[in-house]
Amino acid sequence: MNGLSTCEDGLRRRPGGRTADVTRRINEATIELLGEGGLEACTFQNVAARAGIERSTLYRRNPDRWPTIVEAIIELAERETAAFDTGAFRTDLKSTLSNLARVLESPLGPSLMEVAGALQSGAAPGQAERFWEHRREQLAPMFDAAIERGELAADVDREQLFAMAAGPIYFWKFVASKPLTEEWVAKVVDQVCDRYSVKA
Repeated sequence: MNGLSTCEDGLRRRPGGRTADVTRRINEATIELLGEGGLEACTFQNVAARAGIERSTLYRRNPDRWPTIVEAIIELAERETAAFDTGAFRTDLKSTLSNLARVLESPLGPSLMEVAGALQSGAAPGQAERFWEHRREQLAPMFDAAIERGELAADVDREQLFAMAAGPIYFWKFVASKPLTEEWVAKVVDQVCDRYSVKA
């Protein structure tokens, strides 16, 4: 297994109608609260008030706040994942990393790292794996298209490649405390693509 596999229809199926509207409002409220006040602000009471729903609606969906938070972040990542139709892996990857950099540079960035740290410490077993599973699905079309075009080997380690691409972005922002400029993202993309012999 190379890790980043495609789901059967390429996208997660979502409910429609009123359920979809409530889900959208919950996700938007959760992301807004995370950006404004981090995990401390992201309680069921606050999410319900911001989304304009009853708190019982949240409890019917999930036993605690963690699945709700992770669902909102999954949906955000889905929105921020570029449509992989630029025609080249190099520009697809640059668009993906640029979107990631923009989110991390926003007020939401530190809160996402707070969530990641809490999940890694065992605050919500299984939720970190849930996020990465969906992230693999979101990124799979980019890799599938690159392999079909002959830009990547069919057996390329997709998880390793993406870790080498995204890892420096997180390091530069949260360890080195440097700004994530387009020039920095472009350098990362060039290094990764050169490492994997991606055609221009």
